[in-house]
Amino acid sequence: MTEPISIYEKYFKDPRREPVLVDYVRTPIGKRSGTIMRHRGDDLVVHCYRTIVERNDFDINIIGDSIVSCNSQIGDCALDIGRTSALAAHLPVSVPGFSINRQCAGGAQAVISAWQAIASGIHDCVICGGVEVQNKYPIMSDAYVFDKEQNKPIMISPNKKIGSHPEIIQKKEEYNSPFADQITSAHAIGAVWMKKSNKPLEDFRHDVDSLSLISHKKACSTWEERGKEIEPIWCPKLDENGKPTLNEKKNITKDPSLSVLTENDETPRPGTSMEKLTSLRTIAGRKSTAFLTAGNSCPTSDGAAAQLWMTRGLAEEIGLKARATIVNFSIIGSDPVLQLTGPIRAIPEALNRANMNFDNMDFIEINEAFSSVIYACCYDLGLDWEEDRFNPWGGAIALGHPTGATGCRLIGSNIHQLEESRKEYAISSMCVGLGMGMATIVRNENPK
Repeated sequence: MTEPISIYEKYFKDPRREPVLVDYVRTPIGKRSGTIMRHRGDDLVVHCYRTIVERNDFDINIIGDSIVSCNSQIGDCALDIGRTSALAAHLPVSVPGFSINRQCAGGAQAVISAWQAIASGIHDCVICGGVEVQNKYPIMSDAYVFDKEQNKPIMISPNKKIGSHPEIIQKKEEYNSPFADQITSAHAIGAVWMKKSNKPLEDFRHDVDSLSLISHKKACSTWEERGKEIEPIWCPKLDENGKPTLNEKKNITKDPSLSVLTENDETPRPGTSMEKLTSLRTIAGRKSTAFLTAGNSCPTSDGAAAQLWMTRGLAEEIGLKARATIVNFSIIGSDPVLQLTGPIRAIPEALNRANMNFDNMDFIEINEAFSSVIYACCYDLGLDWEEDRFNPWGGAIALGHPTGATGCRLIGSNIHQLEESRKEYAISSMCVGLGMGMATIVRNENPK
């Protein structure tokens, strides 16, 4: 009888099996009523996949899987977008695909799942990414079904048993806040950390508006650097009826009379000022904690991102440059009532696993889903959102947060930041709906 071979023991000790990033690309991030939403969601992934294939000289038959994250897997983002995108991108039919949904961390999970598949020896090469078209399919669109009796779509509420979870009951009482949507959670976080920092509402509102202003200033001063991770995309113009202008075959064309080439993120606002931010009315919340506005929250947005990972040995064999590796990562569950505080635990856990600390990090990205989230994370982790290494190209308040794609973008942006500066280590993290947090540490393979 032969001795069983452990995949872990066999491959994790072999440096040639280590997963390495070969390429990363994304679309511009589109704003409400912008150009990106005029595309099918899966075509945004196809755009990224084709870009990676066309600018890297390799046999696409080596791709072992296609992994795509999307929160609202409906409409043109349905039917296993990991597989449909691979087929539409004309990858070999031998390339399978699957879609995932880890809420706001889905794009990062797609990358980690690719890394795991390679590290475990299941595949030698995986293409992965994420997409969201929020201005077509708003958050929670996937919770709606058509009710024949009412002759209209109705939303199916989350399982009521969640509300009877003993820890959730305890947290609802502790924070005097319901288990509800993310805006409710963002308000609850603000109330908790306003009290922690012993600041009156006026001062707290000023801080979170300042955070937003800094995000826009960073985003609007780094167009050139950030643009290196973007592959421009042709988007149809709109006719007098507001319909996309397509060619005779009903396709989007590169004809300038019918389409426009979108090259930059549409969401950063160069004219943002404290005067404008402070004049905005607050959105739903108690008057005593009314600080959240459209100006200090991320906007609805659209976009896709993708990465190509393979073993170090394979990359060397076929002559492709290894750009980065993953040092370590973490995924944790957090309080579902506050629900957006996950980075406060996920970041230290990833750092501890890597035997590193913030002093080792050249760049730190924490997704700006809401200003109160960044305030809370920086307060508890001892970080300064004004420093150069924190969200250096602007965060989601300025850039937008196409939820299924953001995690992939953050990891990719960290790698671009390290390459641009010839530095070595960076960490990205995001809060996650329903109470989770994720963090990933990357290493630039070619520093100095």
